[in-house]
Amino acid sequence: MILRRVLTLSSLATFGNLAAGFSALVFASQSDFARAALLVGVAAVFDALDGAIARKADCDSEFGANLDSLADIVSFGAAPAIALFFASLSGLESLGVAACAAFVVCGAVRLARFPLVKNGKHFLGLPIPPAGVALAGLAVAEPSALAALAAVVSLGALMVSSIPFPTLSAFFSPKERERSPREE
Repeated sequence: MILRRVLTLSSLATFGNLAAGFSALVFASQSDFARAALLVGVAAVFDALDGAIARKADCDSEFGANLDSLADIVSFGAAPAIALFFASLSGLESLGVAACAAFVVCGAVRLARFPLVKNGKHFLGLPIPPAGVALAGLAVAEPSALAALAAVVSLGALMVSSIPFPTLSAFFSPKERERSPREE
């Protein structure tokens, strides 16, 4: 019955995220940065869907959370880093490789830390999906090596930082009205 646990609607969305990320890697390696960035965006849509489906269907699982992290490291870590490397950082040789590898490592740390510091109102550190989408979008612009290096280092540092970033639900849910002691 493991197949039943693997083939849920939410895990199918996660597989879509992973397939889009892998495809982005292929197109980035062929210097088709626009298609790679588009596929990272598609992966982001699937990533948003898998969590929403799991919560709506009340089928959150440890398996699903781990699968999501594995897909995210490909789609929002490796794929955007490879795209930016080929778009702008390859001229820096080892420094470009190291910067992109550091971005992927920071993304992995961010993903591993997430379940340990969960909070409904904010994320601790920049989540990897927006960092990866930003990097993939930057690859399309093919910036100078120095600008790309600054972006990859900054986004990596933000992912492992302790800076709180609001969750999407914090943006869309009404603020709770604080009750004064007289109302209690």
